[in-house]
Amino acid sequence: MAAHREDHKTIGHSSVGPVTVDCDVVADGDSELMAAVPGSEDETKLRLTAIAGPPATTHN
Repeated sequence: MAAHREDHKTIGHSSVGPVTVDCDVVADGDSELMAAVPGSEDETKLRLTAIAGPPATTHN
């Protein structure tokens, strides 16, 4: 059975700046689902990261 936890992170992205997201993490996998508050500046930045590429650093 997989364990689930929620986390709140700010990702420092070299092109779009800091992006604050909420994460749903499943313990038996390596992936995380990330979402920003709908309609927020962070949601816009998160969408831009798909175009800009991977972040330079991550801060918890």
